[in-house]
Amino acid sequence: MAKAQIMIFEQVLLFLISVAIFISCFSLFSLYQNHFSFIALNDQVKAVRDVISSQVLELARFEEMNISTRLRVPKKISGERYRMEFTGPNLTIITEETRTSASADFSRIASGYIFSGNSISSKGEIIIYKRGNNIILG
Repeated sequence: MAKAQIMIFEQVLLFLISVAIFISCFSLFSLYQNHFSFIALNDQVKAVRDVISSQVLELARFEEMNISTRLRVPKKISGERYRMEFTGPNLTIITEETRTSASADFSRIASGYIFSGNSISSKGEIIIYKRGNNIILG
């Protein structure tokens, strides 16, 4: 092999190695980005659940009163719309696309109440009603 061919071969080999390193780094950073986005989505769903849960518990404190509260919620969590619903004594927040969810169980904390209703996040707010022993999400 001539000296020029060896230099060309070295340069091509060096280029291929640099491309392989770039692809490896890009893949690694994409993996980390997806992982941290997933963690952020879970944390945000849990935060919305906690805010709504605290309002439900606050309403449950007023035993003899019919009362309601209007609560502003984010329209989207990490770019996804989500649904809030009572299924029995459980409040469930679930995103539409990735189906990420978080639940709160009120069976021990607010026993004696009947929970019902659902709402979607696109409104940007929800109303929680307490009528007698019914707590309704609307």
